[in-house]
Order: sequence, then structure tokens, then C-alpha cells
Amino acid sequence: MSRRLWMILSLPLFLLGLTGCWDRAELPEKGFVMGVAIDQTEEGKIALNTQIFKPSQGGIKSSAGTETTYLNVTTENDTVSKAIRDIPSNLGRKAQWSHMSLIIIGEELARKQNINNVLEFFYRDHEPRLTLSIMIAEGRADQYLKIKPLIGNSTSQQIFRSAEATATDTGKTIFTNLLDMGLQLKSEVGNTLVPYIYFPDKQPKVTQVAGVALIKKGMLVGRMEPKKVEALQIIMGKYINGMMDIPCQKIGNSDRKLDVVEVLDLHSRLQPTIISQNSMKVLVKIQMEVSISELNCSKIKTAVDERKFTENIEAVLEDNIEETVEWLKQKKFDALGLGNMVYKKNPSLWREMKPDWDNQFARTQFEYDVKVKVINSGTVIPQPALIK
Repeated sequence: MSRRLWMILSLPLFLLGLTGCWDRAELPEKGFVMGVAIDQTEEGKIALNTQIFKPSQGGIKSSAGTETTYLNVTTENDTVSKAIRDIPSNLGRKAQWSHMSLIIIGEELARKQNINNVLEFFYRDHEPRLTLSIMIAEGRADQYLKIKPLIGNSTSQQIFRSAEATATDTGKTIFTNLLDMGLQLKSEVGNTLVPYIYFPDKQPKVTQVAGVALIKKGMLVGRMEPKKVEALQIIMGKYINGMMDIPCQKIGNSDRKLDVVEVLDLHSRLQPTIISQNSMKVLVKIQMEVSISELNCSKIKTAVDERKFTENIEAVLEDNIEETVEWLKQKKFDALGLGNMVYKKNPSLWREMKPDWDNQFARTQFEYDVKVKVINSGTVIPQPALIK
């Protein structure tokens, strides 16, 4: 290669090194979004409340005199994309979506508009991450971003961590991100579960994430309470960690007492059997290992006591699971993904069953095989020798 040719080929690289990254943006030109709340106005427009990080010394002083490191910007327009375009008019900066962790959708909007259409921008734009959390709010969504965080740098971060912790440590909700929801809504059944956020009655300034919202074909159709979510997580084998209440019989006129066990390990399996086009059976097999956390009414001194205690846990667990399944059947909401299983096993049969699948799911027969093993007493004091 001649010296002249080498210089010509090297010139673009030299010029690029002088100019730097062509698409870079300085920090003062960006407003880093941490979370958004999306509602519907009385006129049917989109109300977008955007929580943005404020990188200034000492943060922003709130009315209580404490410092905050964020601000909320509200914009309204016909679509989410247009409302986003209006943010620079209020902020003086272009919104940057790569650090965003949370989207809250108001209940009224979720019931009236297809959520997939509302979130179109966040699926298509290259900046938002598909791992950000999605949840449905009781009432308006913007009110949850306006409260002061108890811990952390922002309300968005606190709510995001609350959803994660509730799903992992208690099983009372199901953590759902943008990717999960998109895949489930585009599945054959088209149902998905999204965390539900609300204000507890006795603590109006503290948010709580528990239970799930039921989304069918992109629309909010109902809500499942936390106790049923725990049972659903167990059925699906997604119950990571948590405590189970084991009711005892009433003693006289006193309040009902509870024994408590901690779930250590869980294996669950659904075995659907298609009998005919209009008939199906499902065997739910569950194996669980637990340790004792509290004994408020039971005593375990012998092998017989331990066996009775284990059988009581199995009975309570099976009742909770059966109650949850029957509730889903009444709602005609396949949260178990049985339709997707049928599709994978026999696509041609699924095409015949799909038009009437909601009714087919409601007619499905369920059988339960629940096995529980008590690993230890949960105390540092050794258990007495079990008498056979």
C-alpha cells in the first residue's frame, strides 16, 4: 500500500477522533427519567407525570425542609408520545429514558384503553429498558409519585424496590417487567398479571404493593387479593420465599390462633390431560419443604404429633390452592397458562379450542397432590427424641 493511499484511508478515523462521539449529549441537556405515571383526563387525553432526577448540590428543598433529588413534570396530550414531546417545554431539557425503572398506570385508563397501545412508545424507542417494572394503581397513578419517599432517592425507586421485595420475600405480588407483559399479552391466551399499588386505609401517605391486577387482551378486568396470589405463585412454582399461616381450631371464645411455617423449598408441576375438545383434566403436583417459625397452638413432641402437623399443613395448602383455582375459573381467567401449554402440545387442537377457551378453562377439572416435609423446628434448642 502506497503512503498516499494509507493517508487517505486514515483521514476519516483521524477526523472522528477530533470530533468525538457524533451523538453525545452533555448532562445539562438531558433530564434523566426515574419513573412515570400515566392517567386519563376527563377529556380522554393522556396525563403524563414524569419524575426526573435533579442533579444539583443539596437537591431541592421540600415544604418540610428536607432535601429531595427529583422533580415531577406533568404534561397532557392526545398520546403518550406527544405528551413526552411536551416535556422540554416545561423542563428545558430533553427526557432521557435509559435510567427509568417504573411505569404506573391509573386504574381508569387501564380499564378504558389497551395497555399495549398506551405503552407503544416504551416498546419502540431505543432508550427505555425492557426490564423496567409495570404496575396498576388504585385510583390515579400520579398521586403515588407525589408522596415523599420513606427511604431511597426517589419515590420511583422506593416503589420499584417494594414490588421486588414483596414478590421475592412474601409472594404477595408478581413482579412484572415490560418484556414479561409484552410476551404474555402476545401469547395465545393473552392474559397477564401486573402488580397492584394502593394506599393502605390507615396509612394514606405510604404506598403498598400487594395483590395483582388481571389484564385480559390488554384491558384491566379485575384484581386478585394477596392471599390468592401466594397460592397462585405456589401452583406455578414461583414462590421464592415466604411464610404460611396454618389456622388452628378455636379455643373457647378466643380469637383463632395461627401456627406459622417458613417455605424453604418448592417444586410444582402442572400435568394437563386433554380428554376431548370440550374436556380437560389438570393434575397439580406440589412438593414443599418448610421449617417451623411459630407454634401458637400445636405441640410436636412425638412422631405422631409431627405427622398430624404435617397433614394439617397439606390440608390447609390444598384448600388455599383449590380456592384460588376455583376463583380463577369463576372469573374465566387463565392465569396458569394452560392454553399456552395446549398450544405447544397440539397447535391444531388449540385452534379449535381457542375461540371458546375462557369457558373451556372454567369447565376444567383439577386434582391435587400435595406433599409437605417439615425440615426442622426453627429453633436452636434441639427437638426432643421422637417416640415411634
